[in-house]
Amino acid sequence: MPPPLPQANQPAGRRVAAVLIAWGAGALEGLLLARLVARALAARPDNPAIMILYTFTDLFIIPLAWLNSDMPAYGAIIEHGTLLAAVLVPLAAYAIWRALTPGATSAPGASSHARRDQISRGTGGAETDA
Repeated sequence: MPPPLPQANQPAGRRVAAVLIAWGAGALEGLLLARLVARALAARPDNPAIMILYTFTDLFIIPLAWLNSDMPAYGAIIEHGTLLAAVLVPLAAYAIWRALTPGATSAPGASSHARRDQISRGTGGAETDA
């Protein structure tokens, strides 16, 4: 389940930044997974679309290139660096998102403490109308 959008009581700049982080991380994750599938299916690197994909994602794989040092240059392979980057990108994005939205819960109304407080204040909905 993706993290919820920032709460309305957050400053506007933080809300925008958190949403941009989520969208950017999602796009990067999609590109990394496309690269992983393309390499696993031995996509032709002279194809222009694959060339663009590899060129863009190389920027994020270069720090992890040592994991792929014993892999063949061509053919069907599973790049360990790409796989690790595909795991680390969402984790890093979630950590940044949590830093930008410190009061956000995992889902709207998911906090049992918040629900208990609503009921005790008389703003809990149908349960308090009786």
